[in-house]
Amino acid sequence: MRSSESDIAKAHRLVAYIYYSAPWEMKSGDDVRVHTILSLLATQHRVIAFHLTTGHEQYKTTVSNNVIYVAVPRKFYRMASRFLRWRWHQDLNPLMKVTHYIDEFLAAVKISNEIKRADVALVIGAMTIAPFLLQILGVRTKIIYDPLANYAQTLYLRARTSLREVIKYGVYLMLHKLQIKTSTTVIYPSAVDQTTAQAMFKPRNTSVITNPSPVCYDSIEEYNKLRGRRRDYTKPYFVLLAGGRGKSNEEAVRHTIRVFSEITDGFLFITGPWNDYNKAIKSDNIKILGTVPHRELKELLAVADYGLSPIFSHAAGTFMKMLAYQAADLNIIASPYSILGLDLNPRKVRIIHSYDEYAQAVREAVQNYEPHQQRRPLTCKERDEALQAQISQALRQFL
Repeated sequence: MRSSESDIAKAHRLVAYIYYSAPWEMKSGDDVRVHTILSLLATQHRVIAFHLTTGHEQYKTTVSNNVIYVAVPRKFYRMASRFLRWRWHQDLNPLMKVTHYIDEFLAAVKISNEIKRADVALVIGAMTIAPFLLQILGVRTKIIYDPLANYAQTLYLRARTSLREVIKYGVYLMLHKLQIKTSTTVIYPSAVDQTTAQAMFKPRNTSVITNPSPVCYDSIEEYNKLRGRRRDYTKPYFVLLAGGRGKSNEEAVRHTIRVFSEITDGFLFITGPWNDYNKAIKSDNIKILGTVPHRELKELLAVADYGLSPIFSHAAGTFMKMLAYQAADLNIIASPYSILGLDLNPRKVRIIHSYDEYAQAVREAVQNYEPHQQRRPLTCKERDEALQAQISQALRQFL
């Protein structure tokens, strides 16, 4: 239940700093985590979130789910891009990376007084150095740091493989450890991430706030209504939420199309920006849907039987597809990479260690298909109550 405005007015004041342009749009897994956590905090506290953006030249306020987002323009990046006549403005372009910490320092100077007046500050982002910057600016407010754990730990593991990797990622890892040392506590999305980070960086205090599922259902009735739109129950439906362009996702798409090209008794649906692979499809049972709106994604998962995740190396966002599959109570065929740090029902997951095992698992799923299996999806109320309990536990020592 959401708090009334009078209750929120009496609550504690939390100020967040993030470098995501529009997390309330929830276009990525990180956006889902950021906005869901801030929204739940805003049911009990006053929450102001400052976010770096290249999309505005002036400060701009957006209110979403009682969270007050204040856009902080990346002025140095904009100045440098005009000077260099830079035209490549997509997210994480080279100039954006090079100017990131300068813009973070300018933002920290701007918002430091607001954070000094806060009861607690929440800093979110793997690439930020805001906790350190705020400390040297004299901010003594308690800082909760969410580094979106997986990215930092992936770099750590890569950095141990060779001298080249140490040089490539070593500076980032040193900066990351500095943020942990200058934060009051650090939150992680799973007990696995927490344990790994304790061994890697030895943070003083840690808590776990699990990643929220990007999909949930308003009720069992809503789920059943969506599932009732399925047209064919004689063959199993498989879905691959393939995510963004990247080597691991590309291999997953290519191998999955190859496997299903030889299968006539099953339907495959692939989401994501992979429409150029239509030319490789020779079966009417394979459909590439492109980027799917949230409402259509809920329906797709409701009508599906199996979720696929043949990911055999790190790929950003893999855990989000697994959480989405789990929310719809799908049977899952996945690699060990896909389930790391996730608490999944072992009876619902078939682990595969190679593309040969993947093809065999799909064939067996088709052969053993049973229509009208009992399903128990995740409701939004269940998701939010579980997450709210974790957030309350993490904040209890501060508020």
